[in-house]
Amino acid sequence: MKAELLSWIYTRKREKIIKEIFAKQDREGRPRDFEEVLEEGDKKIRKLPKWFFNFSIPKNIGAKLHDLYFPSPLVISSFKNELDILYKWMHLGFGGVILKTAFPEDRKGNVQPRMQQVFVDGIECLINAMGFPGKSVENRIAELQDSPVLDMERPIGFSIGGSSLDGYKFVFDKYNAFAASKTSPHFYEVDISCPNTAEGQQLTKRPELLEDLLLHIRSKTDSVVGVKMSPDTPGNYLLKFAELLLRFPRTYINLGNSSYRRCADVGLPDEALSRGGGGLSGPVLYPGTLAMTKVVGITGIPIMSTGGINSAEQVIELRSHGAVLFGMATAIGHDPYCVPTINKELAKYS
Repeated sequence: MKAELLSWIYTRKREKIIKEIFAKQDREGRPRDFEEVLEEGDKKIRKLPKWFFNFSIPKNIGAKLHDLYFPSPLVISSFKNELDILYKWMHLGFGGVILKTAFPEDRKGNVQPRMQQVFVDGIECLINAMGFPGKSVENRIAELQDSPVLDMERPIGFSIGGSSLDGYKFVFDKYNAFAASKTSPHFYEVDISCPNTAEGQQLTKRPELLEDLLLHIRSKTDSVVGVKMSPDTPGNYLLKFAELLLRFPRTYINLGNSSYRRCADVGLPDEALSRGGGGLSGPVLYPGTLAMTKVVGITGIPIMSTGGINSAEQVIELRSHGAVLFGMATAIGHDPYCVPTINKELAKYS
């Protein structure tokens, strides 16, 4: 009952914020920019007391990824910089979190506007060309030193990015040295999925570079390591990458990220995003997530499915095809109280 009530309050407050921000942008003659909506939403979240987010996780729904235990199979996907917001969201009932992809250097990201609300087949989605704005891996580690996120004792994923092979190795080495000083359960995820940067998906295009990186990682740690693939990757390539990962112990594959669309594809003028297109996210991605999971599930590699997930029925369907964990992003912003609801529903089938 608590989740349903807070969901009702949250969604209506969200609608009000969207209308107010869009009205202000229209009055000022500026293009609509959904990023301002998120910034205002974060301000509101920070003011909410802890009980707004405090939900227990049913005892019988946990999942294992090799030797890592997640009390819920739901995981916050790699998309949010703000550690204080992540900490509050964790209390909704997530089993773990993947931190936003870090790079060797601070990044401003792409020029604004770089995020828009769109409706695809009448369903609300987001399209973004953020370009990974955020702090360098060293500055991210400095923030983590004082963050209670590590105190949750749930697996923390360190997402590794780079504009070159050496860059990926640098980020991993920094995170690996930091993790060695902590007792919190952790894992690594190599992000080769993003369509919104100039360097794009270089490790997707050159799998020999990914193999080199995995060899480097395995020479330094036996921690669980995964690779995040783009939903725009053809099925035969997904299988090749799954086979590559299976040659290394304690690996997994994350199937899903935002799927690239031009602005015109979703009914936006080209100038609505500074790059003329970006990654589409939201419920419309689910069929693609399911299709990818079916393709890769036959290999037996552990799968984290990410993209369009917002119900227990979807989790159960994906699990039947080999998925172990389920990443969530857009659904959290739309209604974070779907998380305790999904956990409660999953308990009925466990």
